[in-house]
Amino acid sequence: MTTATATVAQIGKDLVEHCNTPYDDMIAHDSKIWDKHFADSWTSIEGDGQTFQGRDAMIAKYKEWQEAVTMHSCKTTGPFVGQTGFSVIFEMDVESKNGAFPRMQMQEVANYTVKDGKIVQEEFCYQCQE
Repeated sequence: MTTATATVAQIGKDLVEHCNTPYDDMIAHDSKIWDKHFADSWTSIEGDGQTFQGRDAMIAKYKEWQEAVTMHSCKTTGPFVGQTGFSVIFEMDVESKNGAFPRMQMQEVANYTVKDGKIVQEEFCYQCQE
């Protein structure tokens, strides 16, 4: 299968399988899926509005996350497929390394937009705390 002919469902299934595979180095691990299914300059939008453009920005974001958080586990469910993309649910057991927050279970929904066989945008949605 080449990414040029990959369907939205195939891309979503690959991403979920990838995210449920254990790894030692998050950046090296995710580089494989970025190479396979992400556009060169995709956009990543966090639930708080922070926006990151392309691989270099993602690597910086990941390094910051790894320095701040211990991820005890992560389970990914989906994909939930639509015509222009798919959504995935992440369930994580995380803990702040600097005491900013205690160990907690968190969920987020990630929405992925696919165009011409590549993910062009991902947007993370967090549970409302209001």
